[in-house]
Amino acid sequence: MNEKSKGTAYLLWFFFGLIGAHKFYLERIGMGILYIFTLGIFGIGWFIDLFTLSHQVEVYNAMHRQAAAGNVNQQQQNIVVNVPAPVATGGSKPSAEKQILTLAASKPTLTVKDVMAKTTLDIEEAEAALKRLVARGMAKELVSSEGRSTYDFS
Repeated sequence: MNEKSKGTAYLLWFFFGLIGAHKFYLERIGMGILYIFTLGIFGIGWFIDLFTLSHQVEVYNAMHRQAAAGNVNQQQQNIVVNVPAPVATGGSKPSAEKQILTLAASKPTLTVKDVMAKTTLDIEEAEAALKRLVARGMAKELVSSEGRSTYDFS
């Protein structure tokens, strides 16, 4: 790692500080450009740097030491193994009828769209399960004049 010297920073500050040489030395390019155009922020920034430059060099060196240590750690390779989740076997997913009856407990009148939105069933499963519930007498199918079916579980 290339640490910056406080002595070099102060020499640059003293002789070329109004044009930001010490800022460029510490790789603070934006501040260096600002110092060029404002002559050290009208001399005020240049004067303040007299008291803060030592700390600025310490911060620069600490950050670059930390970055160098981070690069060493980054060179270590992590091995990631993706393991699939166990496949659910029969019985873990509630039946289509059970899902619909659970939904009907909170909303007694349902449409196929309601069932699809609030359960894991696709359209074919939802329609078939609703027909089975109607056939068993657990629901009534109501068909509107437009031909839309609703299922009453009350």
